[in-house]
Amino acid sequence: MENYEPVGDFVNHEGVKIHYVKKGAGEQTVLFSAGNGTTSPYIDMYHLQNELSAFTETIVYERPGYGWSDSPDSERSVENITTEMSKVLSEATSNQSFILVGHSIAALEIFHFAEKHPEKVDGVVLIDGVHPEYAAQMENAVPFSISVTKLLNRSGLFRLLSNVDSVKANFVQPKDLPEELNDMALDFSLNKMWNDTMIAEREKISANGELVSEGNHLGNIPLVVISAKDNPMDGWVESQETLPEWSGNAKQIWVETSNHSVHHEEPELIIEEIRQLIQK
Repeated sequence: MENYEPVGDFVNHEGVKIHYVKKGAGEQTVLFSAGNGTTSPYIDMYHLQNELSAFTETIVYERPGYGWSDSPDSERSVENITTEMSKVLSEATSNQSFILVGHSIAALEIFHFAEKHPEKVDGVVLIDGVHPEYAAQMENAVPFSISVTKLLNRSGLFRLLSNVDSVKANFVQPKDLPEELNDMALDFSLNKMWNDTMIAEREKISANGELVSEGNHLGNIPLVVISAKDNPMDGWVESQETLPEWSGNAKQIWVETSNHSVHHEEPELIIEEIRQLIQK
């Protein structure tokens, strides 16, 4: 990890350095926030940011514990996470108009930010984003499979197996990255995989989902819900069907995939939907 210099800048929040990558220019800012367990949000959103930075200002925000950001001491409540995101936006850009793009668990902080600052939000795009009410019911937020994965990684087994090309490919997401990012993606995966911060986020998901569910909805803020039609999680697809109810100006798009990381399957579709919101 010491071989990789941070590609962006930092904001200091209560002694925690939070990393973000800003590209492009414009009167609106598209903010990308990655899902739980995403070891490098910068790499995860690389294709989306690169394409959209030709049209407006873009920021990939790496939550504390992710990418080059420090690990936090504060609990992973949605209030704290949203405050950290707000701190980055206030220092990283002078813009006051945001399009918020979130994958999976990031839907909670995005909804919470939009509930608190509706005048600043020009649109919300959820990439298989968790429904707050679904999150509130996730009693087994840290499944046994995650605990086993964390243990195996700490044992060094995954580092050994990553020397096999067919296995290495499973650690490098998304595909078609520039060559210099492939090794970085692998090393971030092996170094950051299911760290304590990521686990703490999952442990708070039920309480965070309940808090967001009790808040105000989005009013008429444009909402684009992009969902994996064949997501295998029990009850997930049914919850996605009701997400458009969170805005009076919503659009739902189903993608024929079981891959929760829809932005890796259909980046061009997501890019086009965000472009339609820019300066709308």
